[in-house]
Amino acid sequence: MRVPRRGSSFIRKRRIAYMAVGITALLLLLLLRLAWIQGTAGIHMSAYGGHSLKEMSVRQRQEGIAIDSGRGQFTDRYGRPLTGSVAWTPVLFPDVDGKTALHGEQLAKLLRTNKNELLSRWKRLQSPLLWRDGRGEPLHIKPDEVDQLLSLAPSLVELVPYSIRYNNVPNDKQWLGFLYERPDRPGQLPIGAAGLERTLEPLLSGVGETFVSRFVDAQRRPLAHAPLRVSAPSNDHYPLQVQTTIDLPLQQQLEKLTETNHLAEGAVVVLDAGNADVLAMVSRPFYNPGRVDPQQTTGWSNRALKAVTPGSIFKLVTAAAALESGVAQPKEQFHCHGTYGKYGLACWKKEGHGTLNLEEGLAVSCNIVFAHLGERLSPAQIEATASALGLSRTVGWQERNLAGMAQFSPLDHEEKGAIFGSHTHATDPGVRVQTAIGQRDVLVTPLQAANLIVTLLHNGQVHAPRLVKHIGYADGGTLLDLPAHASPSPEGSHPIHASTARTLREAMEKVVAHGTGASLRGKSWHLAGKSGTAQALKDGQPVNHQWFIGYGPVEHPRYAVAVLVQNAPQHSANQATALFGQVMDLLAQFSSVPREATRSSS
Repeated sequence: MRVPRRGSSFIRKRRIAYMAVGITALLLLLLLRLAWIQGTAGIHMSAYGGHSLKEMSVRQRQEGIAIDSGRGQFTDRYGRPLTGSVAWTPVLFPDVDGKTALHGEQLAKLLRTNKNELLSRWKRLQSPLLWRDGRGEPLHIKPDEVDQLLSLAPSLVELVPYSIRYNNVPNDKQWLGFLYERPDRPGQLPIGAAGLERTLEPLLSGVGETFVSRFVDAQRRPLAHAPLRVSAPSNDHYPLQVQTTIDLPLQQQLEKLTETNHLAEGAVVVLDAGNADVLAMVSRPFYNPGRVDPQQTTGWSNRALKAVTPGSIFKLVTAAAALESGVAQPKEQFHCHGTYGKYGLACWKKEGHGTLNLEEGLAVSCNIVFAHLGERLSPAQIEATASALGLSRTVGWQERNLAGMAQFSPLDHEEKGAIFGSHTHATDPGVRVQTAIGQRDVLVTPLQAANLIVTLLHNGQVHAPRLVKHIGYADGGTLLDLPAHASPSPEGSHPIHASTARTLREAMEKVVAHGTGASLRGKSWHLAGKSGTAQALKDGQPVNHQWFIGYGPVEHPRYAVAVLVQNAPQHSANQATALFGQVMDLLAQFSSVPREATRSSS
C-alpha cells in the first residue's frame, strides 16, 4: 500500500487499493484537505524562506506520529470491518510561543478537558501528541467542530485519520483475540496474543507503519507553508485483509441476547448446517481486547473452544455406538423404575419412565436406558463412535504447510475433549455407565457439540468448522482461499451409517415434540435437538452445566446451534433450552432478510 503525495494520475492508479482498505481512503482525504489548505501537495523551497539545502538540513527537522501500524485487518463474511475503525483525532504539536493560551477555554472545550490541564500538557510537549479522551481512547472530533478547532490553533493542531484496532469496550469476540506489547521488546509493535490475532500473526504483522509528519525549525516551530506529509510502506500488497465466516450483525445480536438473558458463563455457537462455517461464536464472560492481562485467562479465554462435561447431550453418542455395534435396536424395549439398582445411579424422573424404546429413551433423556447401553458397550466402541462423530479430537479447519506455516489452524487453543480419563479403568462397568450419560471424564466443547449436529445432518460426514474463508492483498489480489472441507478422520476410523444418523435425527424431533425440549414447540421454526444437564463442582460447590444442541428448521436445516450455560445453580431450570429457542427465533428473522456477500461462499 502506497499513499500518494502528489499528482492525480497516481491517485487514479491506486484507487482500487484505497477501496480495499478503509484507512487508506481516509488518508487520501487527508492529503486532499492538506493540499487545499496549502494550495499544493508538494513542498517547495519557497516554504523555507530561501535558505540553502545545507542550511535547511541544520535548521529543520521532521516531527510526526504513527496513525496506522500496517497490521492486517479483519472483516466479516460480507466485508464489514471487524478491526481498523477510523477516528478523526487531533494531534497537538509543540507550542513553543504559547499561542494556544489565547484560546485556551475554547480549545479545552473542543478537546473535552479543562483549560489548565490542556495548557500545562501543551507547554511540556517535546514531540507531537495524539490527543485522547478521559478513557484513554483517541478523541473523535465531530464534523461540526473541525473548522473551529483548526482555526483556533493553526499549525499547532491537525486532524489525522487514526486507525483504532478495537473499541475500548467489553465484547464477545474472543475468537478474534487481542494484541500484546511484550515487556522484553520495548518500542516494538504489539503482537497477536490470542485468537486469530495469534494464529495468523505471521501474516498480519505487515511491512511498516503509516506516519503523518510536518517540518519544524530548530525551535520546533512549524514551517508556515509546509503541509503535513503522509508516509507509508511502498509495498502494494499490504496490509492484508482477512475475511472471516462470521456474520457481524448476527454476532452482535447474539451478544445482546446473552446479556438480556443474564448469561454469566457459557457459550453460543452457530454453524452453517451446509458446511459447518462458524457464523457466530459468543463466549461469556465478555472481555475488553484493549485491556487484557494475558496471565489472567478468566475473561479472554474462548469458552466455545473449552471442553466441559456434556451431560445428556452425550447420549446421542451412546445411542449411535449402540446402534453401530448392534448391541441395541431402535425399537427395543427398556424398563425405567426410577433407579438402576447399582452404581448409585437414578433417573432424573424419580417415579421412572415406565416401558420405552431407545428412541423414546433419548427423547425423554432416560438415564436408565443409557445405563443399560453403557454396560453393554465396550470402551473401544464408545471411543470409536465418539471419534467418528468428531469428538475427543480437534475438528476446526486446518491445513499443513500453508502460507509458510507448518500447521495453519485459525481456531486458537481449541481443546480436543475426552471420553475416558488417562487413569480411568474404562473396563469397569460402573465407569461406562457414568460415561454413557455424559458424566465422569467425558469432556466436549460447544464447537464440537454444534458440529456433531452438522455431522448428523450429513449422515455421518464430519465437517471442519471454518472461521476464515479468504485472505487477500490490499490491492485486491488473493493470497489464500480457504475452502470448506471435511475433517480428516483418525486412522482406522469409519463414519457412522446414514441409518444411524437418521434414527438420531428422528429422536431429536421427538425431544421437541413431547420430550425434554417440549417448551420449544410453537417457535418460529420446527426445531429438533437434545438437552443436557451435567453435574460439576465450582470452588467445591455443586453446580450444573446446562446444554441444548439442535438445528432448524427441521424441513430444510439451515443452522446447527449449541448453547452452554456454565455453573448454573444445581436445581435451576434449564436456561440453555430457553436461550436456544430465542437464538433460533433470531436466526429465523435473519433468514428473512436478504444478505449480499462481497465474495461468494466456498
